[in-house]
Amino acid sequence: MTEKRTPRRVSRRDILRLGGSGALLALMGGSGLNRLLHQELPIAAAAPAPRPALQTTPMDIRLLATDGWMSFPGRRRADDAGIYVFGFRPVAANETYAKINKLIQKYKGKVTWPAPILAIPKDINLYIAMTNLGFVQRPDLDDSHTVHWHGFRNPNAVFDGVPEVSIAVPLGRDFPYYYKPRDEGTYMYHCHFEDVEHVQMGMDGVVYIESYTPGYVYDLSDGSPALDTAFDRQFTFMLNEIYSHAHDNLENVQENVWSDYKADYWVMNGRSYPDTIIRDQDLPGSDFDLGGGLYSQPVSSLVQANAGDRVLLRIASLGYEQHVMQLPGIPMTVVGQDASYLGANAYETHSLYLGAGEARDVLFTAPPYSSSPDGTDAAGPYDRYWFRNRSAQRLINGNQSGLGGMLTEVRVYPGTLGPQTGPNKTF
Repeated sequence: MTEKRTPRRVSRRDILRLGGSGALLALMGGSGLNRLLHQELPIAAAAPAPRPALQTTPMDIRLLATDGWMSFPGRRRADDAGIYVFGFRPVAANETYAKINKLIQKYKGKVTWPAPILAIPKDINLYIAMTNLGFVQRPDLDDSHTVHWHGFRNPNAVFDGVPEVSIAVPLGRDFPYYYKPRDEGTYMYHCHFEDVEHVQMGMDGVVYIESYTPGYVYDLSDGSPALDTAFDRQFTFMLNEIYSHAHDNLENVQENVWSDYKADYWVMNGRSYPDTIIRDQDLPGSDFDLGGGLYSQPVSSLVQANAGDRVLLRIASLGYEQHVMQLPGIPMTVVGQDASYLGANAYETHSLYLGAGEARDVLFTAPPYSSSPDGTDAAGPYDRYWFRNRSAQRLINGNQSGLGGMLTEVRVYPGTLGPQTGPNKTF
């Protein structure tokens, strides 16, 4: 008697795999890109042709997709209670072209959140190679991943990262994305494969294109700097919420109903208060320390400035909720929205509204230093201001008591800070 077999139901994830990495590659069968994808890194190349005056040396970045655990008040990694996440992590400069087996041994299961801050010069040839290392906690989950530069005007769908029209990178493979960044301003990037799940799980980060002139956010049409966008120090903020129930379900191989979304942590740069103000210098030995100089949540949200400094906040939001951010006592000026210079439409505000997938370039001037400081740290005495979510419901950490959530400090010093060496670097 012939056994009747029930045909296997094809899931959306299967379709994305076929559409992203199978069908499109088949269409590209004999193309140069297909040959490129099957070469080992580093790729031997012929001598480059002479470049136009504005074009500089190509920039190569390597991102690794994997999983890991994040630490929050009430959910500490040290207590074996960290929150399970996916994400992208960087590699050391000398590992940009390393073979995948070496990267798996060193980095698999050691994700960072947010994904690396990418500061990109204008008018270069940018190559971002994304490598899918796979998951430690869920080896059964062989998800593909992509890199989607949200808001970037990409003329070629192949490099857009939307799997239905481009390429999804399967487990154990690399894919090089190419970009020609022309429009300066603040953007964000994220995985677009099963994006409802993967973005909430932590696969997102801030990327910004720099002006031709250092110390300015935007250029005018003739290439000269927009003078009203000058700044002395800059800080990036990736705003997210965490629905920890969904993360726990995924870790424990349980289904999740995403329409039941109910966040219980609200974070800046992958941390909630008071972790948001932990300095870079305090990371070793902290609950973010993964060993070997690696950290799960390496980006501080502490803003430090000298009195009179012009401070730039590059803010992006990739949660599912609208957020209203305030800086009581210091007026903010919005000079850019979604990587577009506002010019004469720039506006001053005390309440900054951001929906999901939106970005703002915000400037403020650090107030004069008072004679009655609020505190002292390694950089000296300072006045304290608060940059926070307006909603009290988003200033908590799960079921913990006390202040938490989407909150950080702005510290103003009497001229004791040295020059900033990079975005979000602390003293």
